[in-house]
Amino acid sequence: MDASAILAYLQNEEGAEKVEAALEHGIISAVTLTEVLGKLVGKGVPADQAEADLDELGLEVVDYDRELAKAAAYFYARRNPYNLSLGDCAVLALGEHLGLPVLTGEQEWAKLPGLRVKARLIRKAKL
Repeated sequence: MDASAILAYLQNEEGAEKVEAALEHGIISAVTLTEVLGKLVGKGVPADQAEADLDELGLEVVDYDRELAKAAAYFYARRNPYNLSLGDCAVLALGEHLGLPVLTGEQEWAKLPGLRVKARLIRKAKL
């Protein structure tokens, strides 16, 4: 699950219902945890409240280890013109490693060539 999906749920944005349906079995990278907490605190949410909000979701957090870092480097090396952040690359690497689809609000992910992990978009493409 990508940070954009978690934030959409927490902020009741478009696609939140798709995220809610996936929460029971949701898995995130420790990098995604960092990204979500950072964005919430950056928007003025107190750190303890942001942590509590995330804890309530019951997501499994997978440590970002050497193996995942090497896999993420593959995505990071070809991030342009798709503007993949390091966080995006960590999510894609985790999905590929676990053989699971990645839930995201990032429309660009649907255009990534040769993607070995399925990106499930939580929002309809904007015309």
